[in-house]
Formats: sequence, C-alpha cells, structure tokens
Amino acid sequence: MTRPPLRGYFLRVASVSLLVLFLLLTAPGFPLAELAQSVGAAAARTVEEARAGQEEALPGGREVKDFAAAWPDRIAETAFREGEWMLRVGDAWFAWANGRLLPEAERSRWEEFASLPLYRYPLALPPLAVIDEETAARLRQRVREDAANPPRRHEEFLGRLLQAGSRAETEAHIVRMEVAGFTVTVHERLAEPLARVSEELRALRLADPAVTAFLAGLTEMNGYNYRYVEGTHSRSFHSYGLAVDLVPKSYGGRHAYWMWAMSKVRDFWTVPYERRWMVPAPVVEAFERNGFVWGGKWLFFDTMHFEYRPEILLMAQG
Repeated sequence: MTRPPLRGYFLRVASVSLLVLFLLLTAPGFPLAELAQSVGAAAARTVEEARAGQEEALPGGREVKDFAAAWPDRIAETAFREGEWMLRVGDAWFAWANGRLLPEAERSRWEEFASLPLYRYPLALPPLAVIDEETAARLRQRVREDAANPPRRHEEFLGRLLQAGSRAETEAHIVRMEVAGFTVTVHERLAEPLARVSEELRALRLADPAVTAFLAGLTEMNGYNYRYVEGTHSRSFHSYGLAVDLVPKSYGGRHAYWMWAMSKVRDFWTVPYERRWMVPAPVVEAFERNGFVWGGKWLFFDTMHFEYRPEILLMAQG
C-alpha cells in the first residue's frame, strides 16, 4: 500500500483546522463575529449616508426640508421619490418640480407655472445691486413679458398647507388682532408670531425715538386681502393672510414699490435707498426674529411689505 505524502496530508489538516477556527471565531458571540458585523454595518451606513448626501444635493432637497422644519404640523414628511424631492401635506404629495411645488401627478407641467418664491434672503440690508447693461436689458424685457403674459403660480400647495384653497376656506382661518396699536386681519397661523412682534414694537416705541416717530407716522397695517399680485395671475400672499403692509400717512415723495417707481424712473433698481420709503432697522429685525421677511431687501422692492416666510429665514440662517 502506498502512503500519501506527509506534506499533502499536513496541508489538508491545516486547511481544515483554519476553516474550523474561522467558523468558530465568526459564530455569534465571538469577537471576530462582532467585528465583522460592526465593519459591515459601518460600510452600510457610509453607503447610505453617501446616497442621502447625493440626493440632498439635488435641486429642491434643502428647500423641501426647510419647509418641513418651518411647518412641522402641516408637512407630514419629505422623501426622494421617483428621482425628485417631494413633501406630503395630508395625503397629497407635492413635487419640487423646478421650484413650482406641484401636485405629484402634475409635476411634468412645471413649465406652465411660475415658481413659488424661494430664495437666499439677506439677513443684513444688502448694497444696491450693480446691474450691467446686459442684465438691465433682460430685466426690462422680463417686466414687458410679465405685463403681456402675467405669470401664474399653481396654488394648490399653499392652499393645502394653509387650508386656504378658496376664499371661503381661507376666511374660515382669518383672525383679527391688534399689533402695536393697529388692528390687522391675518391667517390664524400668524397670531402668535405677530403678538411677539407687537410686544417688541411696544418696547421699541418707549426706547427708540426713531421707532416712536415711525409708528406715529403710520396710518394703518393692512393684512388679509383676497386678491392677485399686481400684474400677475397668482394669488398675493395677502390673499392667504400671510402678509402685512405698514402704510404711512405720507411717503414723503419717496418710493415704496418698484412698480410705482417706474412711473418716475426708467429703471426701478437704480433708486437709491435714500430715495425709498424705508422701515427702521429695529422694526425690520423685530419682524424677522418672528418669521417674517421684508420686501425692502428685494430687487423688486416693496418696502411697506412683510411676509410670514419662516422657511426662507431657515434657508438664510443655514
């Protein structure tokens, strides 16, 4: 009988022994098993985080998340669905759709609608924009085109968010309140933030002579007004009860609204701040601390106008 070579025999024994040892060490409860599980879990987390990071970097990721953070009781969830960021209000999903926030079934129609205003809001008063002639020509053309074919937003998202899809539904959520001595009607969601603004304005009235004079120079505060934005086919934020205008007794010959300024100057963006009717910085800051943006910081300026847009302020602070 021929005996197998000892070298081959020992190699087989060693291989089997190593296999048995590996199976024992990777069995539940052994350190190597826990290490392997930990490494696997870390790798899975890394892959998931990378995927989530890639998705969030896609258009709309930051915006829908800030919307959800600003309106947590109304926006049930956000998700990346079918290649696009979406958010859910009640049982209805809305797609980012290039900034239009359209019902999911209508997202392919985004070119038919104007976008919902979402932008990087400046926390400080920005310097006047320096507009070159090429940009100026584009702005003039935009104004002409908008006048000839007024832009139209899809209204369902804000209607669902605020339970304000129609005039009757909107007015069921409108409340009357007092703000620094003025009576204003707004959406009920503004009652608490505007009450805080009122407290701050009352304190400023006692401490800051400029604010005292400014408030004394107001004739009223205008809130809810069911109407379209001037020159468009889109509901004004006033029509949802989300905006407040501080209306003075006199503008003192200064410009408060870009469209009104066009009757006096060719290019509204060239009007310097000293020729605009301005709200004192402490008043603006009181509104901003409570979720409002000020139209005096816009290129298409509206210096009497404040909008409740907490999602935009979250974007600005991020």
